[in-house]
Amino acid sequence: MPVLAIGGQASFGGKIADQWRDYALHVRGRVVKGSGHWVTEEKPKEVTNLLRFFLQK
Repeated sequence: MPVLAIGGQASFGGKIADQWRDYALHVRGRVVKGSGHWVTEEKPKEVTNLLRFFLQK
């Protein structure tokens, strides 16, 4: 199953994808610049765009 792992630049960043690779084979990691732990609250437009792109494939 494809997994999109989104981390905030000032929080987990790219490490979030590495953690998910322990549980899934098809992991795409994305880092949202200018965001911390609460990525969806801090950068809702960026997260929505990442989700749309990911779900369209």
